[in-house]
Amino acid sequence: MKNQQSLLDDRQVFVAVVRHGSFTAAARELELTTAAVSRRVKALEARLGVRLLNRTTRRLSLTDAGQQYYEDMSRLLLELQQTEERIAGLASEPSGSLRITAPLSFGMRYLGEVIANFHASYPAIRIELILDDTLRDIVSSGYDAAIRIGKLQDSTLVARRLGSFRQLVCASPEYLARHGEPRTPQELADHECLHYTNLESPRDWLFESGGKPLRVRTSGSFGANNGDVLCDAALHGMGIVYLPAFIADRYLQDGRLVTILGKYMDSTPLEMFALYPTRSFMPAALKLFLQALSESCSSRE
Repeated sequence: MKNQQSLLDDRQVFVAVVRHGSFTAAARELELTTAAVSRRVKALEARLGVRLLNRTTRRLSLTDAGQQYYEDMSRLLLELQQTEERIAGLASEPSGSLRITAPLSFGMRYLGEVIANFHASYPAIRIELILDDTLRDIVSSGYDAAIRIGKLQDSTLVARRLGSFRQLVCASPEYLARHGEPRTPQELADHECLHYTNLESPRDWLFESGGKPLRVRTSGSFGANNGDVLCDAALHGMGIVYLPAFIADRYLQDGRLVTILGKYMDSTPLEMFALYPTRSFMPAALKLFLQALSESCSSRE
């Protein structure tokens, strides 16, 4: 049986180096030594007669030729992979591997069930799920797709809408008994508010008044990049929190949280998307998974 190194093409090695931004990380993925990866890239540059990478002790960067070669080769290698998957699919069930990243709170509540059901239908597809509230770069981190909730940043990635959630402002009955209930968004300035720090402006909360957007600057001494932590702080009476309904619903049902300022809530739902690098050459495994995820999310709206 051929070993991993003999099966790899120099072009695949180069693409892996660029995708990970280092020889060491690429070597780890490809199960090669760092020295072997470096030799492969040097051999490719010698064959092409052009430098593809600028190397320093701190980082790697693409030359202009390297950037063009990476873009073209990434597309061609993906086409080759998909062709092989289509041919293999004529005689077998869908297969392959996926690396998906998603927000921690959403993933813990919903994705286990989605993935279990998906596995029952497509047992030959392997999925690695990374739950992370940090908005990492999909391509450089080696993800096939990322689930994002909220306003998307401008990028060249393809976005597929999956569903939406209501947003709520909540507090515990104990907090409101001690500090009083704000009757207007402007009164939040006199309260302890808990801030989700992954947003561009965590302290600015969006409401509506008279059919027009109303942005209010809130105050508070605690912020976190995870909604469950903020919700837990609110449950323990620390302050008022602005949350998507999928985090707060269970606590609203048992009375541990109550909603406030309902008539001022922004009517625009919090939307959820799947982001992935390309629309034209999507691996079959990813296409099937996103379809299953879309159907599951739509059923919850």
